[in-house]
Amino acid sequence: MSAKDSEGISIEILGKQHQFACSAEQAENLKQAACRLAVMCNDIKQQPGSRSSESALLMASVNLSYSLLMADNKIERYQQGHNALLATLKNAIEC
Repeated sequence: MSAKDSEGISIEILGKQHQFACSAEQAENLKQAACRLAVMCNDIKQQPGSRSSESALLMASVNLSYSLLMADNKIERYQQGHNALLATLKNAIEC
């Protein structure tokens, strides 16, 4: 990434400011992702038995990782179904 293409963004998570360098194309998506993480952390901290900031951040990160894993698994199942359908269509055309 060249200096001309890079951009710095500042986000707040659990009351602390964090700076990230990213490309101009990534900036908006990174801001949205950070906002989602901040909301999750705040929600977790508001639950009874309030957790430390670090604990809330860890729990939110695990929840996001789990969601990503489930989405990846779903994409893989769709891809397998797509490949099976393509194979069936190829077989039908060849006959």
